[in-house]
Amino acid sequence: MFLHRLPRLVALAAVTASFPAGIQPSSAAAEPDASIFSGEIGTTVANQYITRGFVVNDEGVSFQPYLDLNAELYRGEGFIDSASMILGLWSVISSTPLQGTDGGRNRFTEFDYGLGFTVTFADRWSFTPYYNRWTSPAGAYDDGHWISAAIKFDDHGLIARNFSLHPFLEVLWDPGIEAASGLCFESGIRPNITLFSESEAPINAAVLVMTGLGSGYFGETYGYFATGPKISVPLSFIAPSLDRWSVSAEYLYYDFGSMAAEYNGRDSHHLVSFSLAVGF
Repeated sequence: MFLHRLPRLVALAAVTASFPAGIQPSSAAAEPDASIFSGEIGTTVANQYITRGFVVNDEGVSFQPYLDLNAELYRGEGFIDSASMILGLWSVISSTPLQGTDGGRNRFTEFDYGLGFTVTFADRWSFTPYYNRWTSPAGAYDDGHWISAAIKFDDHGLIARNFSLHPFLEVLWDPGIEAASGLCFESGIRPNITLFSESEAPINAAVLVMTGLGSGYFGETYGYFATGPKISVPLSFIAPSLDRWSVSAEYLYYDFGSMAAEYNGRDSHHLVSFSLAVGF
């Protein structure tokens, strides 16, 4: 299959907020005794499992717990600002299981694990190569893997205070799978603004605009187009001890190219998700 942990890699490639809202290159303090380790653990609840324009399971509810770990290997003041290793774990548990080798009784649809690194350079740029392997404990599809590389530009504060566009580009290579293989190019922007930034409950409002292209991966140049808003709020207003917790809600509208539309049995689709995360 062609499965991929889209929410987390888009976060890596596209989102930087003024409070914890997705795993990003390590932001550990520069003090000598600061820990080199950081990360995020959380879960997303969505009305379906969709990846790179392909709907994997649109019946029931999709629970997607994850764990991302960073280990900062370098921080300096030259052209290379920092370098970090990334370990990612991600899974899909479906309320309505796919028909697998067990006759559709196992709801553990997928488990992914991956390793990569992030290099930040020239103050605002970052580059993230990543290797991911997936398996389906339910036996709904065969195991597989892919390699990706994402580059993003952090323009926070360049246009206006607490506003950014965050352009990004991700290139993925899949070595050959049943429905889609070859190179996939995902690019876009996520304009976002932080409101009430001085309060105990700043609100980050963003709009994702992205497209998936690739004649090899999608069978044609145009794969899909996705856009929609996302609202994120930290939980520090409840208690100071929750300053690393955040909640978010997101809606995405998908328009599919001919190959994705044929596979999905529809020309467009709607994704609604809610997430709870804590950084450490």
